[in-house]
Amino acid sequence: MYEKEFISKALKLLPNCFSKSGKSRIELKKLINDLKTSKTKLVMTLLVKDEEDIIEKNIRFHYAMGVDQFIVTVHNSSDATLDILNKLKDEMPVEIIELSADGYFQDAWVDSMIKIARKKYRADWIINADADEFYYSKDFNLKKSILKYPAGNVIILPSTCPFPDDRADYLTCPYFVTNYMPEYLADLLHIDKNSPENSHFLGENSCPKVIHNTKDYIKIKMGNHNVEMRHKRVIPSADIILYHFTARNYKYYEKKAKNYIESSSLMPGAQGKHVKDMIQKLNDGTLREDYDKKFSPQKLAFLLEKGVVTRDYSLVNFLRYKNIIH
Repeated sequence: MYEKEFISKALKLLPNCFSKSGKSRIELKKLINDLKTSKTKLVMTLLVKDEEDIIEKNIRFHYAMGVDQFIVTVHNSSDATLDILNKLKDEMPVEIIELSADGYFQDAWVDSMIKIARKKYRADWIINADADEFYYSKDFNLKKSILKYPAGNVIILPSTCPFPDDRADYLTCPYFVTNYMPEYLADLLHIDKNSPENSHFLGENSCPKVIHNTKDYIKIKMGNHNVEMRHKRVIPSADIILYHFTARNYKYYEKKAKNYIESSSLMPGAQGKHVKDMIQKLNDGTLREDYDKKFSPQKLAFLLEKGVVTRDYSLVNFLRYKNIIH
C-alpha cells in the first residue's frame, strides 16, 4: 500500500525536481528515505532477569522509537517480569523465551535470539539490549538514524550513564556523565584516580555497545560490546544516544551487587575489578557508604560545575510525551 502511495507522490514531484528552488528534490529525497525506513525490519533482543521495574518502559519506549519486533529471553526470573511480558505481547510484537538454566551463557543465548530474528522475522538490523539500556534516536525513529550510514554494517555507541540522585523514578533523572574527565585535569584538581568511587567519571567511556546488520553477522561478543562480522565496517553514530542506567538508585545498586555474587559463582574468574570491589563492599557492609561517596550531592554539584555531568532532558521528555512515564 505504501509503495503505491510512494509512486503516486513521486510522479507528482518529478516534473519540478529540476526547478531552481529545489523544494521538490528535497521532498522526493525525504519520500525515498521514508520508503526505505518502512521496508527496513529492526528487531531488538533482550536478555532479562527480575526487571519488573523497567522492562515495560523499555519495550514501550523502543516500540515508539521504531523497533518492529522484540525477542525477550527471561532467565530464572522470580519477580513479575514474565507476567508483564505476557501482558505486553497481547498489544505489541513480543516473543518470549523462558530459560531455567543453572549456568549463565549470555553470548550463546543472545546469538540464539539473533538467529531467530534473522530467520523468523527477516530482520535487517538488530539491537541486542539489556533492560537498563535506552537507545534514543534524535530522528525519533531508530531505523531512520541507522539508515543514514549505509556504508557501515556495525554502529558503535558509547554508554551515556546517569549520575543518580536517588529519586524513586530514576528515569526522570536529567543528570548524565557526558564528558569524562581527562587525566591531566584530575591531576590538576588532585583527584585520586585510583579510587573506585571516582572511576565512573574519569578517563574515557569504557562501555560501548553495538548495533549490527544481519547480512554479515557471524558472532556476538559477551556483553554485546562487540560483534564478529564479515567485511566488518564500524561507524559511530551522532544520531543515536545510548542512555545506559547502570546505576539507578541505591536499591538497584545493592541488587546489582547481589546479582554479581550469583554470576561470579556461575562464571568464576570472569569478573572485572569493579565487580569484585562491589561484592567485597556488600559482604563487609560498606556498600551504602560506597554509593553515597560515588553519588553524593556535593560530587554532583562539583561535576556539573566542571562540565563532566550535564543536564539532558531528551529521554525523559520523550517518555512523558509518549505517556510511558508521568
